[in-house]
Amino acid sequence: MADDKKKFSLGGIDGAAEEKGSFIKTVWQLVKFLVVSGLVTIIQLVLANVLPLVFDNVHATIPAFLQGVFAPNTIFDASVFTGSINDWLETARTFMNEACTKIDTTALKAAKDTLGEGYSLMKTQLNTYIDINKYVAGFTIENGSITSGVITWGYLLPFFLSNLIANIYGFYQNKKTTFKSDAPWYNFAIYIVLMIALILFSTWFQGWLYGVLLKAPWAWLSNLARTIGGLAAGFIQMVVLFPMEKFVLLKEKKKDGEEAAEEAAE
Repeated sequence: MADDKKKFSLGGIDGAAEEKGSFIKTVWQLVKFLVVSGLVTIIQLVLANVLPLVFDNVHATIPAFLQGVFAPNTIFDASVFTGSINDWLETARTFMNEACTKIDTTALKAAKDTLGEGYSLMKTQLNTYIDINKYVAGFTIENGSITSGVITWGYLLPFFLSNLIANIYGFYQNKKTTFKSDAPWYNFAIYIVLMIALILFSTWFQGWLYGVLLKAPWAWLSNLARTIGGLAAGFIQMVVLFPMEKFVLLKEKKKDGEEAAEEAAE
């Protein structure tokens, strides 16, 4: 009975996979890595929604070397604005006066009936303007594009911190359960540097892919551009991190007798 319980425990499955050879063992490690990645994603999503409550009021702009990576026009879709943002602001003021002079259901319903489709478009434009105004300093918009402006730390910090904190958990969880490693502490420092580089690269790649997909001849592909870009960025991180952790950063600790056997073989 005890043997049956051990067989169905994580350690028992680890042992069974190891007995079947290095290929099955690696496949099982990949399965555990994907499970941990799922937990990392959940933590990241929670933090990404909580941290803006802390950092939304940070309006300091990011340094010049990051501005090329985090370009406002690749992060925010300003295509709902067909002309100059200053002209739109005048229209928005008129709309707000008509729709929100009285904050009650009757006034809002009357505005919807009067403006029709324009009401829905204006709501979308207002939400987009609020986000851009919150996270981009000194911006201008012309013909559906953000032609100038700098992303603030208020936008970047929640993204970086949610990604880093979640992946720090992933690193230690993979060290403990996926690879069972006794890697030295400085490997964690290397991992942090690697993660920062991955975040920068995947963000740049996501923006580049988004721009490419927007020009696709199929409307459905353009509509999914941001989702596809986000999934592609996550896939890049997984493809890089699994081999790096398995073979470099979190190499499995040697069992008793293995080191002596290797030295004897040499």
